[in-house]
Amino acid sequence: MKSKLIIASVLIFTLVFISSGLEAKKKITRPSERATYHNNQGISYLNKGDMDRAEFEFKTAIELSPDYIESYNNLGIIYKLKGNKKEAIKNLQKAISLDKDYATAYSHLGAIYLSQGKIDDAISTIKKGLKKDGRIADARYNLGLAYLEKYKLTNNKKFTDLAEKELKRATELDPNLIHVHKTLAELYQSEGKYELAAIRFRLALGNNPSSHELWLQLGNLYLEKGDSIRAQNCFQKANDLTNDTTEAKLELGLFYLNEKQYNEAIEIFKTVAESSPINEMAWYRLGTAYLQQAEDTGVSQSTNLYQEAEKALQKAKEINPQFSDASYNLGLCLLKQSKTLEAQKEWEYTTTIDPNNARALYNLGLLYQKDGKNKESLEMLCRFVKAAKKEFQIEVQAAKHSLEINNYKCQN
Repeated sequence: MKSKLIIASVLIFTLVFISSGLEAKKKITRPSERATYHNNQGISYLNKGDMDRAEFEFKTAIELSPDYIESYNNLGIIYKLKGNKKEAIKNLQKAISLDKDYATAYSHLGAIYLSQGKIDDAISTIKKGLKKDGRIADARYNLGLAYLEKYKLTNNKKFTDLAEKELKRATELDPNLIHVHKTLAELYQSEGKYELAAIRFRLALGNNPSSHELWLQLGNLYLEKGDSIRAQNCFQKANDLTNDTTEAKLELGLFYLNEKQYNEAIEIFKTVAESSPINEMAWYRLGTAYLQQAEDTGVSQSTNLYQEAEKALQKAKEINPQFSDASYNLGLCLLKQSKTLEAQKEWEYTTTIDPNNARALYNLGLLYQKDGKNKESLEMLCRFVKAAKKEFQIEVQAAKHSLEINNYKCQN
């Protein structure tokens, strides 16, 4: 995210402090006109994306006026965008040391701490700045992001509530912040608050109606909500908005697949795979579409569909050997064609690249049991129970029952 540059007005403090045991407030020096000119030139270059020339201009301003607070802040932003976090922190801390009330520097400094994984430092730093000036929308946004990261670490719902509050406050201060509306929409969607999520996606699109990414996200929201008509309209809109239609077509094909309109889905996935032959996702979804159609088709027609699914999924795996979903579905295709040993080998491969693939672990447990490999079967079921967590509860209970009747103790 490119943070908004804020040029604070420079104040000259002429108050005389009587000694009271407290440190007197440092006088802020007004920069020269020439320094101000170079600082403004730097902002102009930064807005054009020319960071090297912007950096030179900010350094020139500091050379002319060594206590130029805004230039240290702006130079910190340049280094942040360039990925030089050490120099960014150094310059932002310099700006704060020159003026403890320079609120915007706290926000940028907190954002860097957040990118370093120093979440508590990020929160405390940004909050210090907001105490100086609570009207900086970017600071509210950065604090909201920090609370979301804190939630990921603690799973404490209070942090998502705090994040929501800060993000909403950011859009109250600046309703045109597309990225903040988008973040709020994603938060609401994760919580199942679909109407609020749709509102926020629509607000983001109101400021950027040509964003195919936002249309795709809104389409996926409607798909998750079960509103297939609106989902299709959004995917079609995304498809119309970009010359690179690969992603939009894949999402539209996925919509048809979820609606069990297999022929339409297969046709779209085929088109993408033919135009982009090294796109593993196109081949994977093509194979999955054939697989699901085979499952819903009579036995007399399913054989050819399984064969087509196998070829497409094998292609996806060849393109990306670490694609565990492709190898897992390939195992299903092989099993459905009575190629049991090949299916077993495929799922063994799946658990090699993805040791916690619960579905593959469970299926291997069943196959080993069928072959009389009881120890191997029980070991796989133990791994499955651990990997499944809160998913596949019916299978988890069946696995636990098998472990219990065999008096088998899983190793930690």
